Amino acid sequence: MKLQQLRYFTAVYEQGSFSAAAEQVNATQSGLSMHVSQIEKRYGVQLFERSSSGVAPTEAGRSFYKEAVKVIAAARHAEDRLQVLSKAVVGHVHVGLMPTFTRAVLSSVLLRFSKEYPEVRLSISEAYSGALAQDVSEGRLDFAVVPTSFDLSETLLSTPMGTDRECFVCAVGRPLPIRNGGVILAELGALKLVLPGAANARRQRVQAYLDLNGIEVQDVLELDTMHGTLDLVARSDWVSILPSILCLPDLDGTRRQVVPLVEPALNVNYMRIQTRKRPLNMAAQAFADILQEELNSALEITPMAVS
Repeated sequence: MKLQQLRYFTAVYEQGSFSAAAEQVNATQSGLSMHVSQIEKRYGVQLFERSSSGVAPTEAGRSFYKEAVKVIAAARHAEDRLQVLSKAVVGHVHVGLMPTFTRAVLSSVLLRFSKEYPEVRLSISEAYSGALAQDVSEGRLDFAVVPTSFDLSETLLSTPMGTDRECFVCAVGRPLPIRNGGVILAELGALKLVLPGAANARRQRVQAYLDLNGIEVQDVLELDTMHGTLDLVARSDWVSILPSILCLPDLDGTRRQVVPLVEPALNVNYMRIQTRKRPLNMAAQAFADILQEELNSALEITPMAVS
């Protein structure tokens, strides 16, 4: 069996149709169908149930997929081993990050990485969790960083990266009762709160916190842009709940106040996601390592800025 046949099979499995898989791997639909049929005929097994709406894996297909991705991953690892032997770290790394990371962590990562690995080209995409996970699944990104609350498909692997604290963020000059190293939202009265839209994974988690702790909300403005939220909060009586690493540039207290939520605290965990069939190559792993180190340093900072 050829490695290309395994790649074609896994593409069809993940996309749920021959046409979508053909577009992903830059092949013809008839070519993919032929290769999958050759596997089925040679081994006398049916891998997919075919219908007018697409394909669905059989039990045999699901079992075969688990083994196929292992073989594809091993082949990728072998290629990386050759790079190690040649002592070259080259290539083009595509990484997806949430706005949380691009504002406060990314620049230091880029400066370190470009100095240590000058032969590697970088492409950084900023998006929210759903879009990032889809881009990783479809091979457009080597890896991405998303919250651990995000539901993963079976095609993806995750690696924990760390735990962050959610903070209350408001304009300078607003009186805040600080207790036990933070602020208790229930003591602040009715809030004009800026939150992500309903489709955003953060919205569900923050809303659950508000409901569970009886936080009074006067009004809600849905805004799916971190930078827009920060600007609005700095210029008005609207407030928000944001991850501490996003707020690191505000800890001088000149434009916004940043205070951790307490009693109870609200945390967010981050994870790196990649596909099972595509291990990180040397360049991508090097970037991931530097990103992790810079994130660790950022998470050690106490997020507190009060005017």
